[in-house]
Amino acid sequence: MFMRINRIKTSICIALAILLKFNVLSQSIDSVYYTLINEEDVLTACVEVIEEDSCYYAFIQNIIDPIAHFSTLLKYDKNLNLIHKKQLMLGDSNMIVKVLSTQDAFWCFGSIRTVKADKIFSVKLNKNFDVMHQPILYYLEDTIDYGITDVIINKNNQFVVLFLCGIKNELMLLDSTLQVLKTNKLNVPGYCGTIEEFQGNYIVDLGRFFFIIDKDSLSVIDTVKTDIVGIYPIGNLLKLNDSVFIRSADFSNSTPEKFERDMAILFYNKQFEVFNQVQVGQDGYLDEYGYSNLDFNTKDSIYYAYSTRLSTPYVPVEASSVSIVCISEKGKKHFDYQFNILEDLNTVKRICGIIATTDGGCLVHGISIRYAYEGSGDTGQFKGFLLKYNPQWYKTSVTEISEHYKIAIYPNPAANQIVICGNDVQIQNIFIYTITGQKVKHAVVNATQTILDVSNLPVGMYVVKINTASEVLVRKVQIMR
Repeated sequence: MFMRINRIKTSICIALAILLKFNVLSQSIDSVYYTLINEEDVLTACVEVIEEDSCYYAFIQNIIDPIAHFSTLLKYDKNLNLIHKKQLMLGDSNMIVKVLSTQDAFWCFGSIRTVKADKIFSVKLNKNFDVMHQPILYYLEDTIDYGITDVIINKNNQFVVLFLCGIKNELMLLDSTLQVLKTNKLNVPGYCGTIEEFQGNYIVDLGRFFFIIDKDSLSVIDTVKTDIVGIYPIGNLLKLNDSVFIRSADFSNSTPEKFERDMAILFYNKQFEVFNQVQVGQDGYLDEYGYSNLDFNTKDSIYYAYSTRLSTPYVPVEASSVSIVCISEKGKKHFDYQFNILEDLNTVKRICGIIATTDGGCLVHGISIRYAYEGSGDTGQFKGFLLKYNPQWYKTSVTEISEHYKIAIYPNPAANQIVICGNDVQIQNIFIYTITGQKVKHAVVNATQTILDVSNLPVGMYVVKINTASEVLVRKVQIMR
């Protein structure tokens, strides 16, 4: 859990408020924006993001040392241009991990760090992010760590809080003034727990078990074991409608020749049975889950985020990429893309969450870590990151292929070579760009067909711009090995 990440004793010195932002070509094709969040002499983690009025509000954990922490709000426009920055005055050593927005307020939940243990708190902020009352602390036992796992608002404008007490989970019901109404101990370990309203009750997802919770008493109605051979459930639960919810899982595809782990998105009916499974993951790689990794605005665009380890499991983890999947509510997979940001290579991406944005895209947030090894001379890196992706897969502009002919690119995905065939069309020039707009290859063709060597390109998705005598065509190709 990310509240514990601040225990990592990494010493880094990075410049104040340097924001790296990159854009791809134009909005007529897929666009990607990427931002690193730096603070001088402070480790940063982007643990929560919400969207409001076409802006993104990123809540940042700033880690000075294992005890001293503070929270900062960063406001971005839809292209990840920084608009405003504000330190949230919540007292000493606070870490916001969950934010809910209502018409007149932001409701924040997190932990207060003390020398002896972590305590959970809530606080109400107005729309200017000013504190409307002092944080309310819960469960003050000195020797037990508490941590917020998930929070929802029910139909009575009450807050249902799932939190950890040591390693066991508990539920807490708060009224509209954040005062405790009820509590209930589940006494089951689980670190990736989420809670949703479903079929008139609450579902608490603790990985291997679903707990069906009565909405009035918070008592356990039923417990459903979710064992699936070879699959371990992880990430957050997401309700699609009154009869279906989804969650993710990971499973091993390892063989004696390769070590591989992929992901799956599981569809459950109201009897808590899996009736559909969509396998995702980068072939030949070890894929790793994010903590809150599913979201949607429209049911034809359900987004899922995970990370892909680029180094082997037998050496220290040195690098990973962000991967994004988009599926429909019927389980149709629109894409499963791997994002290698050349401006932030050789770092490990820890995904804290993903939100589906109102413009049809998605925004992934988390931590970019570069580990420092003895004798390397590198001070390391521990920075928050934001990755905004606007896919245009549902628009004709993604292909931009004339009615008179089509230009083929194959194989796609490719490993070492790609063939670009224009049939009867003369191809003049070909440009290949990273998804962040960096040109990595240019070829003068002046023929109807060519073969390009891409063996020196890192794995990931690329944009191919093809110039003909009459128009410019834009295609996508994925490099996989």
